[in-house]
Amino acid sequence: MFGIGMPELLIIFVIALLVFGPKELPKIGRTIGKAMAEFRRASDDLREGIQREIELAEREDQPEAAPASTEATPPVASAEVTPPATEEQPAQTTTEEPAATTAAPVSPGTAEAMAPPETPGEPPPQAEAASHTAAQPAETRNA
Repeated sequence: MFGIGMPELLIIFVIALLVFGPKELPKIGRTIGKAMAEFRRASDDLREGIQREIELAEREDQPEAAPASTEATPPVASAEVTPPATEEQPAQTTTEEPAATTAAPVSPGTAEAMAPPETPGEPPPQAEAASHTAAQPAETRNA
């Protein structure tokens, strides 16, 4: 207690007894006790107030961190919504075909168009002819 040992307390008590006398010493003791209790209450209130302010500051910092973590999550794919059926329009149904594991029959014309060019820098001759005919107006193609 304040770095005061038992011998020092005994000396302070003897001096207080001589100065104030035996009748006043209990009153002074009560007054000192009340003052110390009030000091403790004030210091506890101050500590609690500081602690509350720290907690409020931490709560204010947490909502700022929360949006950053939600931005990092990948977006959820939205489901396709079909409109309800009416008397004028029947309900729309969508069917997805699974990816084909076997090759579909291909006509010879599309096979040539889909084939990669023989040289990396030049398009195939059929593609050139098709692009020239597409660029010409319809009247000149028929003539």
